[in-house]
Amino acid sequence: MVYIGMIFQYNTDNGTGLIMLSDGAQKTFTSDDWVDSTNTPTVGQKIAYIDNANDIQVRVAREDDINDTVSDKEESTSVDEHLEHFTSMGFKLIKDTQNDGTRVLTLRSFATGESEEVVIKESGSKIDIVQTLNGKVVINKEG
Repeated sequence: MVYIGMIFQYNTDNGTGLIMLSDGAQKTFTSDDWVDSTNTPTVGQKIAYIDNANDIQVRVAREDDINDTVSDKEESTSVDEHLEHFTSMGFKLIKDTQNDGTRVLTLRSFATGESEEVVIKESGSKIDIVQTLNGKVVINKEG
């Protein structure tokens, strides 16, 4: 999966850095992950973060990387609508993972003084949502 982000820290001495992805997630990378032979990593660069099952690759983002991520988002509109709904209620996206065709989003909120968590799981065309309040299930919607 290709993610678009920006380098916000890079240490040239040890070749390690931090990336902020467009969804707010932070990823670490090393000079070994950098696969762009034309450019060197620098703070502020718009990058493509490629997460394959076997390895991570980081390079300067190209226009086709951006177009690919836009088309990926269009395919999962219903999950993104759920995400937008819960973030508008004050939840923060903590984790967004994809493994073997299953996408799992975890959101959390502590705004009300209570610990709330929402897990949205998409597998094929099926979407499941589980919301917990202080560890107890309050919504369990299977789609």
